[in-house]
Amino acid sequence: MIRFDENEVGKISVEQFLKCRALCIERLKNEPSFDLILDSTNSSLPYEELSELNSLLLSKSRVLVVIVATDQMEDLYSEWNLVPTIQEAEDFISFERMQRDLGF
Repeated sequence: MIRFDENEVGKISVEQFLKCRALCIERLKNEPSFDLILDSTNSSLPYEELSELNSLLLSKSRVLVVIVATDQMEDLYSEWNLVPTIQEAEDFISFERMQRDLGF
């Protein structure tokens, strides 16, 4: 299931998300504010199954950051926020939050 930290950042692997997709979506719908890091370093990224998740986050003015292996980045959908490490995902979310706070 999704783990939320004290900064309202959720983290889950693609495998975990796909196993409990309906429960995860329902929980995320009930969370007032959150950003989400999705780890796909050990699996392929099923865009069709993740589009609802991305749409949900966008509707709440939040961000989805996907961790992927560096060698896969070129082959993946360029509209997604792709980073190679958890640290870069956290940095990306911090930057996005600064932009939201400034009104961008």
